[in-house]
Amino acid sequence: MNYNDIETTEQDKNVLSTFKKFLGLEHFGWKFGAIMALISMIMFVIVSIIFIAIGAASTGSDSFTDPPGQMFIAMGITYLVSGLIVLLPVTIINFAMIKKVEYYQSTVDRDVSIARTRCTSVGMLVFCVIFNTLAAIFFIINFAKTKNNAASFDRIAAAQRGAI
Repeated sequence: MNYNDIETTEQDKNVLSTFKKFLGLEHFGWKFGAIMALISMIMFVIVSIIFIAIGAASTGSDSFTDPPGQMFIAMGITYLVSGLIVLLPVTIINFAMIKKVEYYQSTVDRDVSIARTRCTSVGMLVFCVIFNTLAAIFFIINFAKTKNNAASFDRIAAAQRGAI
């Protein structure tokens, strides 16, 4: 083994460790986003229930002609709908993505091509940008590094398959 082979191996190890690091940071981004979306959704639902209760209490039992009471009821319904229609799917998607990223993290040492395919997907990039900007930042960095180090990933994948 000559000097170039040792240097290439070290470079491949550095590329792989950087890849793993940014997958881990993306995992953190999905987890942070999921927790924040869950907290936001719970707060929206609690505030909506409070607004609806205040509105119902201020309007009286026999008429809904009290404008402030109607306003509180309308705000409560708006918050409830926003919390359930917008934040609930975002929360579910973020929690699902935590598991998916964990799967890709687990495959890196056995078959880097699985995670590499995901990290070079433009569709996944768009998905990350839509549903979690923090995770998208780390995905974009990994996307660029994966594209720039294609030769290293080819060597790593070949070594994992036993071709070298």
